[in-house]
Amino acid sequence: MEIKIKEEIVKELKERIESTNEFENMEEYVNHILEQVVERLKNENKEDKEEQVYSKEDEEKIKEKLKNMGYLD
Repeated sequence: MEIKIKEEIVKELKERIESTNEFENMEEYVNHILEQVVERLKNENKEDKEEQVYSKEDEEKIKEKLKNMGYLD
């Protein structure tokens, strides 16, 4: 697979690679970056799925229960 990267980005990546001993080459660094992005995306999707969304009907039922228990006026 071949991917074209903007020259400005390549320049920044090269500078980063040269300024540290963390990465052997461009491929290693780009893979590292992509792994981080993919991991964030997985976590965001997981959080979205865990987030519970109530329908208007469910919300009204909950409010009514809280009102009956004295938590809402």
